[in-house]
Amino acid sequence: MTDDPCPCCGGIGNSKAESERSANRWIADASALEAELPPELQSALGRFLGVESIETLGEWATEVRNRTAGGSITVDDLCLTDEETVHRGAVGDERYHFACFYDAVILAALSERPVDIRTTSPDGTVIEARAVGTEELTVRPGEAVFSFGIDDAVAPPADGEEPSLERGYAAICPYVNAFPSPAAYEGWARSVSAPTVAMPLDGATDLAAELVRR
Repeated sequence: MTDDPCPCCGGIGNSKAESERSANRWIADASALEAELPPELQSALGRFLGVESIETLGEWATEVRNRTAGGSITVDDLCLTDEETVHRGAVGDERYHFACFYDAVILAALSERPVDIRTTSPDGTVIEARAVGTEELTVRPGEAVFSFGIDDAVAPPADGEEPSLERGYAAICPYVNAFPSPAAYEGWARSVSAPTVAMPLDGATDLAAELVRR
């Protein structure tokens, strides 16, 4: 009898592999825009754009800006919907509903007024935030995090075509969510097959600022 982990069941080896995957799913110690993404997420994002890989969120934002007509994200590019959703942003008395909660953060980066954000995590927990431009985001609960990911089965663009915003929303929106805690994100991440990464929600304005930069 040996102490070698069993490669086909839940032994020591599987626990170590899960720990490594868990560590790779977080951006915490470096700038969110400069931190290296998990390899499987790099590959999937690159495949969507028709390039080899996308190594950082900063590189992703640059590629997205390069593929929009105005050189940056505008309100018209956001995934707005006329139907009520669990993801919304309010600017004064005007309320916007989105298919993806993060678009409310981008709305704040585009607005000259504060935006009150309300979203619901996959486990049903309500998360609220108040964003002022790209400099300030106050979050409740304070330990909330958000995820970024993409469908691992996403296809590359057809020859001669650029990836459309519609395809991007379909592949990405289901994997961009807010969570009340890191543990809540970890539980969800283990339940989906898509590659994802997470970071503190109170730092979410960094990516929004880069997406709207001109």
